[in-house]
Amino acid sequence: MVSVAVVAAGGANMTETIRKQFERHLRRGRFFARCDLVVVAVSTGVDSMALLDLLQNLPADLRPRLLVAHVNHELRAQSTVEEAYLREYCHQHDLPLVVAHWPVADHPAHGVENAARRFRYAFFKQLMHQRGATVVVTAHHANDLAETMLMKLTRGGRLDQLVGIRDQRPLGTGRLIRPLLVFTKDELYHYARQRGLKWYEDQTNQELTVTRNRYRHRIVPALEEENPRLLDHLLDYRDQLNDLLKWRDQELNRLLDTIQEGPCLDLPALLRLPKFQQEAVLRRWLEGAGVPNLKAALVTQLCSALANPQKPQDRLTLPSGWILVKDYDSCWLENNDKFPDQGQKGMVDMVKLGQQYPIDDHRHLMVTTTPDQFGTADWVTEMWLDPQQLPLTLRPWQPGDRLRLKGGGHQPVRRVLIDQKVPTAARERQLVLVDAEGTVAWLVDRKWSWFDRPRDYRQHWQQLFIGITKLKRRKRYE
Repeated sequence: MVSVAVVAAGGANMTETIRKQFERHLRRGRFFARCDLVVVAVSTGVDSMALLDLLQNLPADLRPRLLVAHVNHELRAQSTVEEAYLREYCHQHDLPLVVAHWPVADHPAHGVENAARRFRYAFFKQLMHQRGATVVVTAHHANDLAETMLMKLTRGGRLDQLVGIRDQRPLGTGRLIRPLLVFTKDELYHYARQRGLKWYEDQTNQELTVTRNRYRHRIVPALEEENPRLLDHLLDYRDQLNDLLKWRDQELNRLLDTIQEGPCLDLPALLRLPKFQQEAVLRRWLEGAGVPNLKAALVTQLCSALANPQKPQDRLTLPSGWILVKDYDSCWLENNDKFPDQGQKGMVDMVKLGQQYPIDDHRHLMVTTTPDQFGTADWVTEMWLDPQQLPLTLRPWQPGDRLRLKGGGHQPVRRVLIDQKVPTAARERQLVLVDAEGTVAWLVDRKWSWFDRPRDYRQHWQQLFIGITKLKRRKRYE
């Protein structure tokens, strides 16, 4: 269905008000600069045609370079007509246009709406990369925002989801901007009519089998009958919630900064927080590391596992191949799916004095002749060795490795790992420090060998300090 505006008298002032408000909103938000290439997503509906016209008529100091992007989803016979109209419009206004087709053969049997959305945004990201664009703008408006907020409220979920549609988010090589969220659908209709714009109505937007359409045509109108200012109030609630969430995020970053040491969390410090703060901080840390799909119940379970004194060591499974490793007073993340070759297998290092050697993602081993090179927070022990035992070598343990025991006996490294209930994955990464004869001096982090010393060992043996240093905590600036 095509709509052609008939200019009504007396509407020019409101049209100018909308244009000025749009301009102020862009200046305040600083979404893009005049030199930027901005991709404008245009469907030929009233919203996107109004957006395109508003962008075309910005003052010269604010108007960016425009690239119109249109997706022909091939879902309706009218799609061909809409594409032809947009091609003619862009030709008349000297606007570059790129059109993508979503072939019928690629349409799924179910979930067409979500699949179409994925196709659109993949196209926008590709276009940004190819053309060097920094911004994509879409025509989502206040009614879309209200519908989304109410849908989220009805479905349930996390509090920060109630903000509905954000005015900007990362996309591809730049950002997705929604500059019309401050305008209602009625205001955009009014603007389009007064400007004499032509647009097309998508008849599928009337189908009540689609959830959003039921909110649009039934639920929101019913609520507006109760309070005609519904949209204004929802927008105000959204602004208040956004401010509270910003405050919360600042506090979470501050708390996280006090308990994070490099890639690790200080467990005693985390567990001293009130339970609601523990879960919020842990979620922030995990999401910041890229762990997806964190359900509230999972975060609660993780906090309980980290606080469980019966399991000082544990490996907790997270989505997408992530593992949360608990090791007494610390925890850190590993991802075997992303980094399958990052274990210690195959690593053999001849140890040089004063040099650091990684033993896991957050700690290093170091051997020195004085303790001065270690910090106060590092773990370090004194060791005396026969010079013939040097140099030392750091390598993965092997099945035949044994530790010397006091009295002349030996204990297999494998038995130590079993007795200490070391998880299988950790056993595979276990390191040993061996002397020049291949004898295990230290099962790193777990047990030392016993070496009988002569009476004059201080005169003839080498004094060494062997320790583990933690990566320094990186300060967050956010």
